[in-house]
Amino acid sequence: MSGKSPVRQADLIYGYDGTLAGFYSCVFESFVRREIPFAIWAPEDEQPALCPVRQIPTAPDRAARVRRAVRSKLSAGQTVEVGFLSGQEDKELILLRFLHYGFGAGPGALHQLGRPEVADACRLSRQVLWEVEKWQGFVRFEESGGMLGAVIHPKNHVLPLLGRHFCSRMPEEAFLIYDAVHREALVHQQGQARILRLSAPLDLPRPSQKESDYQRLWKRFYDTLAIDQRRNERCRRTHCPKRFWADMTELRDPR
Repeated sequence: MSGKSPVRQADLIYGYDGTLAGFYSCVFESFVRREIPFAIWAPEDEQPALCPVRQIPTAPDRAARVRRAVRSKLSAGQTVEVGFLSGQEDKELILLRFLHYGFGAGPGALHQLGRPEVADACRLSRQVLWEVEKWQGFVRFEESGGMLGAVIHPKNHVLPLLGRHFCSRMPEEAFLIYDAVHREALVHQQGQARILRLSAPLDLPRPSQKESDYQRLWKRFYDTLAIDQRRNERCRRTHCPKRFWADMTELRDPR
């Protein structure tokens, strides 16, 4: 792939299926036509528009070709694929602009952080990785019916990366992590994991009585350890932002 040909701004919208392969198919289309669309919409983004919408079918062979080029020519596979997990509405355009610039600039493009195309793409990736790191410490499982379950409310699509962490930490456990914001669920059973997209909200079973008792003990233990004279709310919220609290046993309001 080459980014040396002139690229025009097109007054149209790309529609795709929301998958990474679908996005890479959009990238292929963009390079072939030497155009950058006004927007790139996944199914959940669709809305009335003044611009025409061109549906880009997912083409596995084209997607694989783009992916190989991103990895071999730019060494930017992680930046693009982690950035694609962002919850930001215009993430696809940000990554597409980065790829157009990157393939034109060559292998060192990823280090040119003074360029807005590069800085914006790297920012997406950093935000996703920051949130994944936080959730690795803040996910709270509850036992019910012999299975562990947790509900989270992330800004980004963190389950693919979060799943790797917990699947390696708890390979023998059956567990589920439900992303209530994006209606996605990571299910791990018998050493196998998969991510499901749900059409409706998922209500997890209430925890068992034993689990509820343990939760009360844990919250009491947490509260007992607190030293009022050394309480620093600013520091606390820096290390554990308040938006995580509702999903943490020790910090959420009693049920």
